Amino acid sequence: MALNLRHLRYVVALARHRHFGRAAAECGITQSALSQAIRQIESDLNTLIIDRHNQGFEGFTPQGAMVLAFARRTLDHHEHLVQDIMSAGDELSGHVRLGVIPVATPGISIITTAFNRLFPDVSVSVTSLNFMDLKSGLENFDLDVGINYLDHGASAGLRPYFLYDESYFLIAPADHPIAQRKSVTWTEAGRLPLCMLTPDMQNRRILDRVFSSVGVTPRTVLETNCALALCSHVRPGHWFAVVPNSFFMMVGDWSQTRAVPLIEPRITNTIGMMVLEREPQPPAVRAFIEVAEDIRMASELMRYAPAHLRPERGDQETGPTTDTPIMQSRVTSPAS
Repeated sequence: MALNLRHLRYVVALARHRHFGRAAAECGITQSALSQAIRQIESDLNTLIIDRHNQGFEGFTPQGAMVLAFARRTLDHHEHLVQDIMSAGDELSGHVRLGVIPVATPGISIITTAFNRLFPDVSVSVTSLNFMDLKSGLENFDLDVGINYLDHGASAGLRPYFLYDESYFLIAPADHPIAQRKSVTWTEAGRLPLCMLTPDMQNRRILDRVFSSVGVTPRTVLETNCALALCSHVRPGHWFAVVPNSFFMMVGDWSQTRAVPLIEPRITNTIGMMVLEREPQPPAVRAFIEVAEDIRMASELMRYAPAHLRPERGDQETGPTTDTPIMQSRVTSPAS
C-alpha cells in the first residue's frame, strides 16, 4: 500500500477544512489532484473513507474516521521525530502551536517573550479559540499547548499546569465618582452601562453567574467577541467594563480611565496550560512548559497594573511555579 505522509496530510487537511477546494489550497495542489489522491487511498484500502454528495465533502465514513485518527497520530509522531533530530545538538529548534482563549491572549506575550529569549530558533504561533475548539485542536494534534480556564475546562486526557488566578476589576471613566473608590461591589457594577464580551464566551458566562449570585442582571449596552474591541471602547473614558487582570497588558495606566477592584464577592478563576497526556513531550513543547512554569505570572501581570493597584515593594504576589493539579474556582465572602 502506497499510503505516505503526503497522503496523510491530505486527509488531515480535508478534515480541517471539510471542503476539497480549501484543503487542496492548503496542500498546494489542485482540487482534482486531492480528489485523485483520496480515491487512491480508498483503492489501496478497498474501502470508502469519504462520504460524498455531488462530488462534495459530506464527512468521513467510519473507516475514514479510523484513517483520519491514524493520520493525525502518525503526523504527530513524525513531527516529534523531526524535533528530536533537529534538537539533538546544542540549540533547540522547531515550532510550538498555542491555542488561547480570548481573555488570556493579552498576557500570553509574557510567556512567549521569555521563551523566545531562551530559544530563539523555535517559532511560535498563537491562535485565539474558544474552549471547545481549543480542546479539539489538542486532541487532533493541531495544537501543542492550550491556555484556558482550568476551573471550567477540565478534560480527560489533558494535563493541566497552573499559570495564575484571574481576578476582576471595574474600568470606569476617570472623572466618574465611582472611579475614586477603593472598591466597587458587583451589585453596583451591574447597574452601570457595561461593555461586555458576548454570551457565548466563557468569561461572559462567568461574569453572568457572579451577577446572578448577587441578584443583578447586568446593564449591557455593548457586546463584542473581541477583547481588543472591548478595550478600545473603554479607552475614551466614556464606557464601563468588567475586565480580568490580564487586560492590564492593554489598559494599564490610561489617563481617561481608572480600574477599581470588584468585591462582594471577591472571585478568582484559574488560568492554566493544557497539553496532551503523553510522554515524552516534543522537545520544544517540553521547553515551553518549563519556561511558563518558571514565570510568576501574577507578579508579571501586576507590573502592568495601574500604579494605584500595585502592591508595595516586597509584597509582590508570588504564586506557584510548579506543576499543580487543577484548582477550583474560589469565591471569598464579603468581610463582616
